[in-house]
Formats: sequence, C-alpha cells, structure tokens
Amino acid sequence: MPEHTSHRICSETWQISEFNLVNFFLVEGKDRAAVIDTGCGLGNARSAVMRLTDKPLSILLTHTHFDHMGGIYRFTDCPVFMKSDEEGKHTFSLGTGKAFLRHYVETRAAVLMKGKEAELLSLIAEEETDVPFSFSELDDGDIVDLGGRTLECIAVPGHTAGSLCFLDRKERLLFSGDCVNRSVILPRQKDGSMRIVKQYHDSLMKLMKMEKEFDALAIGHNGPLENKSLIRDYLTLSEGLLNGSIRGKYMEKGFRKGEDASYGDAELWYQCDQ
Repeated sequence: MPEHTSHRICSETWQISEFNLVNFFLVEGKDRAAVIDTGCGLGNARSAVMRLTDKPLSILLTHTHFDHMGGIYRFTDCPVFMKSDEEGKHTFSLGTGKAFLRHYVETRAAVLMKGKEAELLSLIAEEETDVPFSFSELDDGDIVDLGGRTLECIAVPGHTAGSLCFLDRKERLLFSGDCVNRSVILPRQKDGSMRIVKQYHDSLMKLMKMEKEFDALAIGHNGPLENKSLIRDYLTLSEGLLNGSIRGKYMEKGFRKGEDASYGDAELWYQCDQ
C-alpha cells in the first residue's frame, strides 16, 4: 500500500508529499509542532506526521481548497488556525469529500502519478472525509509560537481570498501554500475583469518587500524547495498582464483549462475554469 513520503528540509522541518499530488509540512518547536496544511485526504496524513514527532499538534491552513485541507478529518482533535475569509469556501471546481478525491485522482494522478490511479483510489477512506471543524482565526502579522520557534502569518489574497503564507524567520523559510508555485491558479472572473490578478500582484509586492527575511520557498506542489526568485517572475508576469505587455491564451493542458501565461519559471492560469 502506498505511503506518504517525508523529506527533512531544515532543522526540525519536514516536507510530507501526498503521493506527488500535494505537499504539507511539519514544523517542530520545543512545545508544539505545526502541521501546515493537511494534504488532500488520501491515506493517513496523521500517521505520516506521527512518524516524525510526538509533540502536540496545531494545524495551520494556508487556504481551504480541498487538496490542502482534505486531510483535516484525521486531525479533528487538534486546534485549527486559518483566516476567516476561507470559512465555508473550501471548494474550487472539483467538489468535496470522497467525490472530490475520486475526481482529483482521476484528473491529477492521471498526469502526475500515471499508472498509479487504482492504488490511490484504494486509499480513499471509508468514512466521509468532508467533516465540519472549528477554527481560530489568524490574520496578517499574527505570530504562532511553537516554543523557541515562531511562524509569522502573511495575508496573500489572490489564489483565494484568505490565503496565508507562513514565515519562519529563524530558518529563513517561507511556506507559500499555493500563492507561489511553479504553476498558480486564479479563478475565472465572470465579468472577465482582472481584479484578482491585481489583488494577486499586490500580494506578490508584499512578499517582495519581505524577501530579505527568507532564502527559499516551501511550496504547496512539487518542490520541496523553490528559489525565492520565483516571486519576482510572478510579479513581472502579473504586472505584464495588467499593463498589456504580456498576453495569455486559452489552453487545455493536463487537468487545467483557462487563460494561461508564462514568464521565466512562472506560469499563471489567471482566468481558470478547472
């Protein structure tokens, strides 16, 4: 049976890969450990975490798309923290719960784990995975103290309204969720406006102003680590889309459909249907 794989990326910090589909992270302090996102819900994310730490856990969500919080049902006894803008908005276009997982495997795994689809489908839990949970709100500038180690919350709306990054100043690492990956999705606006591209651009500007505080990105997909220069590529790309110097085109590539544009190592689906 396939299992999650883990990779130590710096002191007391691990990337946990959920079958090459999505990453989540474990950050350990003296008193507690933070689980940043919980995977999409395939297999047992809790077991993967407990192989690495015996500290009490806090769950920090970068955002509530189901591929990043689908494993929350394994952590219902742990305190959960996220931005309130995310409440009740944990869908993109693929649904929730078991239906989401089936669709996710059939679309994503068919590209990223070709030939492993049947094995991954067998990891869908018998119980319902879309469970209610309570949370405490995090906001821009809030500090999560794990004991001798802190994570600073940075609000970065764009991919979702309540997206957060978490900055570990001690290890000079930014956990970027889906704000900065090799490929970023911004949902299609029904009126065709570039409002979310502008919002995303402003979030990137905020990260650029803090770039001296971190050396690398711990990203939500692929990775485990990415050069922080990727932020600058996305900033150039979003600025070009806004001023008209860069133009995207409609694409259907793999499991994605929508308007797509690239610059350097950055790829932005800025009017994305799926």
